[in-house]
Amino acid sequence: MTDLRGRVEEAFGWWAREVVRHRWLWIFLMLAGSAMLTTRIPLLEIETSSDDYLFDDDPAKVAYNAFRDQFGRDQLIFILLEPPEVFDVEFLDWLAVFHREIEEEVLHLDEVTSLVNVRSVYSRQRQSGEAELIVEDLLEEMPSSAADLAALRARVLATPAYIDSIISEDGRLTALQVKAYAYSTPEIEGGELSGFDEYSPVGQRRLLSAGENTEFSRSLLEVIERHRRDDVDMYVTGQPLVAYALTRSMASDVPRIFGGALVMVAVLIVGLFRRVSPVILSASMVCLSLLSTLGISQLLGIPISLPTQILPSFMLAVGVGYAVHVLTSFLRALAECGDRDAAIEIALRHVGLPLLLTALTTAAGLISFVVAEMETALQLGVIGAVGVFVTFFHCIILLPAMLSLLPFRSGRSRNGVEGGNFLLTVCARVSVRHPRKLVAGAIVLALTSLALLPSLDYSADPMRYFERDHWLRKSTAFADAEMGGMQSLELVIDTGRTNGLHEVEVLERIDAISSLLGTFRDEGELVGRSWSFLQPLKETHQALNDNRSEFYAISEDPQLVAQELLLFENSGSDDLESLVDNDFSKARVSIITGWEDGVEKHRFISRVRDRLVGSMGDLAEVHLTGAVAMIARVATASSETLIRSYTLALILITPLMVILIGSLRAGLVSMVPNLIPILATLAMMVVVGIELDLFTILGACIAIGLAVDDSIHFISGFQRHLAKTGDPERAIELTMESTGRALLFTSVVLVAGFAVLGLSSMANLGYLGMSTAYAIALAFVLDVTVTPALLVLTHPK
Repeated sequence: MTDLRGRVEEAFGWWAREVVRHRWLWIFLMLAGSAMLTTRIPLLEIETSSDDYLFDDDPAKVAYNAFRDQFGRDQLIFILLEPPEVFDVEFLDWLAVFHREIEEEVLHLDEVTSLVNVRSVYSRQRQSGEAELIVEDLLEEMPSSAADLAALRARVLATPAYIDSIISEDGRLTALQVKAYAYSTPEIEGGELSGFDEYSPVGQRRLLSAGENTEFSRSLLEVIERHRRDDVDMYVTGQPLVAYALTRSMASDVPRIFGGALVMVAVLIVGLFRRVSPVILSASMVCLSLLSTLGISQLLGIPISLPTQILPSFMLAVGVGYAVHVLTSFLRALAECGDRDAAIEIALRHVGLPLLLTALTTAAGLISFVVAEMETALQLGVIGAVGVFVTFFHCIILLPAMLSLLPFRSGRSRNGVEGGNFLLTVCARVSVRHPRKLVAGAIVLALTSLALLPSLDYSADPMRYFERDHWLRKSTAFADAEMGGMQSLELVIDTGRTNGLHEVEVLERIDAISSLLGTFRDEGELVGRSWSFLQPLKETHQALNDNRSEFYAISEDPQLVAQELLLFENSGSDDLESLVDNDFSKARVSIITGWEDGVEKHRFISRVRDRLVGSMGDLAEVHLTGAVAMIARVATASSETLIRSYTLALILITPLMVILIGSLRAGLVSMVPNLIPILATLAMMVVVGIELDLFTILGACIAIGLAVDDSIHFISGFQRHLAKTGDPERAIELTMESTGRALLFTSVVLVAGFAVLGLSSMANLGYLGMSTAYAIALAFVLDVTVTPALLVLTHPK
């Protein structure tokens, strides 16, 4: 093992000489490569929708895409209006203008539904005396008198399909439902080719992109802001707006967080090195590495998502840490030998192998996401690992080349980094004199943390990412309270036979689902109304029976059912297109629910699935999908990702530690100080009240890789000094004096880099920053106390 280490160190020494010899060539190649990759950054896409989290072959996503291909988009934006009086001529005129401008100005708009154009079904007598079915917009003619307004109010409140859809039950609120196209080809979905057979195979079309979804939401909000008025309270909510608001928060937070972290790190570097040049060099390494990594991300087709937004802060921490180790070793060597080129060679000999191993372990923590059930986690793992090695290569190629050009004076500081002597000396003495007590204390901390873990709660609720007074969070709560919610759990009723939906027994079973929802509500479930093709069918039956309310029902004659559906279809309305398929074998039933944590949605579906699936008996199959099912699936995928990724991270990192130390027993023992911080961080979350979610899962896996870095550098320095002195206690002291100082600084940088995430306006990033910073800080403490204690116990004189 010693011979192998010597050969690797010799290789890094040779590499240092080659870089110095061809410094201008390497500087040109590295800068040119970074410049070329930077040109790809404007092409990066941003994805924040919940269905972007899952892989394309995930069964839940496959079912959801099939649903959207058949019935269109199920995610709507709701605009709730609370005027002094809904049924007022002046307000209705304003509503009509508002409605029309949404239709004219909102990009990628499929349709907007409000009191202005909601379906109105009735019959009137022809001159021949026969009844004629009329399906038209509700406000085809605007009311002009008090009597007209009273009649309109009575009619609206008496129409079941309107309640909690476009009007509240008490008539105090009205709503506009705004829907975007599901695909980026509106001429197919809503143009001349529209109809029951309008949809071409899914593979020939592209779902509306994240950028187009953003354009849809932004253009709608612009129209809304222009029409706000003092006497009308407006509440805007809906699933598309969650993705839009998260995208906006990312766009504003990432530059602020990265800039704040960069300034903080610059101050730390100046304070610890007492030089300005390390700031310039470290910042250059980080910025060039980050830009190159983002360009590679675009080339690999990896978009910016909620998880990947932590990449800048992560690479800042990693990049500065790598640069500091090179700079520290370089300045020490320069102070000793006085020759800049020789100092570069000595520095790479000493830190090259530890940097390579830390890159491998950090990447291993990220690569553990390859087994994740979520595509966004996998994407972060891949691009994060790429970023680690991009940073590594910048620090062993570009940084040495620049060091060979910049004027450095020797003798400023023998150790390169100022400060930390007393603290590290105390740690060295305590670990040498009381190793068993330190190990026992670590075991107690681990057992205490394990005892708290069963109390750790899991969450998957993007709404909690926003502050409590955020407009979207307040509007969503208002919509849930007043209108029964805005998320839909979609049931696909598949009879498997042509005209199966004409069968009266099938229709009655579908109708009975409404009663089943009442049972769910009595049990405490957050379910509201349901809607399906039965609403227009009942409205048609009522209209053909002199518009009498008692005929708002399903006909008992299957032939009459078929005739009524045909009449409704021929009336010019296209409402059936999004409710049934073209041969009336399959239908959708939308169950509207209130907003809940994805974990609660998963539990809700688990509680009601069997009853919903069994509601049709042997008459039809029932499949659950829609936005609610997707949110529930994301929650379960996140929890599965936790177990799989943690396990794989340990499987990947542990052998690397064994190889580094050269002993199976010592390698396994060395993992102890790196696992305890993760357990203790999870315990801290229990005590503080932070729930485990996708982001803290990602942070924990990243922290595992980063925590091992300190151990690698410390053990590498220890083994080098042990080979010279043969005395483990003296090797601990020497390692603490040299490597320990660099570890102190890099740990401070890592903690600062993640703690600055607290500047984010989103709580999830704040929690991620807090938990990861805590884990890294605790890992450093254990690495300068418990790790030396274990080394003393496992390496006798």
